[in-house]
Amino acid sequence: MENLEELERRIIEVLKNDFERSAGANGTDYGKIDEILNMSLEDRNSFIERMVKENKIAYLNPVNGRMLTLPKRSN
Repeated sequence: MENLEELERRIIEVLKNDFERSAGANGTDYGKIDEILNMSLEDRNSFIERMVKENKIAYLNPVNGRMLTLPKRSN
């Protein structure tokens, strides 16, 4: 398995690309993240939850489900 920092970097890169493409209006589906992590559901969820708690990524809750995005940055 890849090291955790590399996995985090790859996830943030995917989120950043999607964020820039949609101007922050849309999140990223869990499917893209699952391809990177390739973990069990429990491990994936705990990995994502840790990244959210560390403010590296954020949840986006549209009407049709939960997605991931970059956190809002305060200036």
